[in-house]
Amino acid sequence: MSYATEWAAAIERSKKFGLEVPPHEVQPAHRYLTDARHAEFPYVVQQGLGDLDFPDVVAQCMSIHYRLVPVLQEWLGCPVLYTIGWVDDGTDKGMFKFDDAFVADKLQNGHSSSTANIHAWLTLPSMEVIDVALVTTLAVVNGWKQGHGAVLAKHADEITGMAYKPMLIGPDFLRKSGLLVEWGFYSVE
Repeated sequence: MSYATEWAAAIERSKKFGLEVPPHEVQPAHRYLTDARHAEFPYVVQQGLGDLDFPDVVAQCMSIHYRLVPVLQEWLGCPVLYTIGWVDDGTDKGMFKFDDAFVADKLQNGHSSSTANIHAWLTLPSMEVIDVALVTTLAVVNGWKQGHGAVLAKHADEITGMAYKPMLIGPDFLRKSGLLVEWGFYSVE
């Protein structure tokens, strides 16, 4: 199933749960992440986040990507859409996998734990994804020698070895579930 098809389902799911979806128009043939943009990317991220050590990135996908939205929108000149979902790594469990029942429970009962088993990344109208946290988190947690500071930034359908599964579009779920609080974010497992 294409990312654009799953994106459309995530928009419908978000609306079904009464969540606000930021305005945007899907542009499947366009590419924002050119070679020139890839070269500029580390500087733009540093501008948006400052200097972070690798452990600072672990389990902070929600806050990091939330903070990057306005910086990347200005840099790219397009909507940058906060995306909540999970990653299909080919296992039965998946990474950070959750379902509609999880969403309904969080919206009804709120979030009270210090962690949440969800993942967040950014999606451009072109269906290109930007994830500045996943590879570094996996490298640190698994003790890999490589991958620290790596950024995944390409068209979602061109990613190999795993697939991003968007579930909700926009940050409204974070506000309504209590995952976004006035003084910061909860971390993700």
